[in-house]
Amino acid sequence: MTLQGLIIVLFAMSLAFVTYLYVDYKETGGYERNSNAYYGYLYPSTNGFKKVEDCNRANTENPHVPPVTKEWMDGCKKYFEVNN
Repeated sequence: MTLQGLIIVLFAMSLAFVTYLYVDYKETGGYERNSNAYYGYLYPSTNGFKKVEDCNRANTENPHVPPVTKEWMDGCKKYFEVNN
């Protein structure tokens, strides 16, 4: 394999790795899976929310359950930062 071929292969591998990291970040918001903030990040896409103010609906629509945590609310707000 020539030097030019090696450089092309390394470039393709680097591009694939960066693409994987970007897709993972868009899916998780950078949060660890199964964490409270991760579930807050998923909530807007699951419920079809269009704006960050909708995150407060998690507390008002379900008054019989305890209010969400600050980490959860941060995850919900970050969804709109990453995906807008």
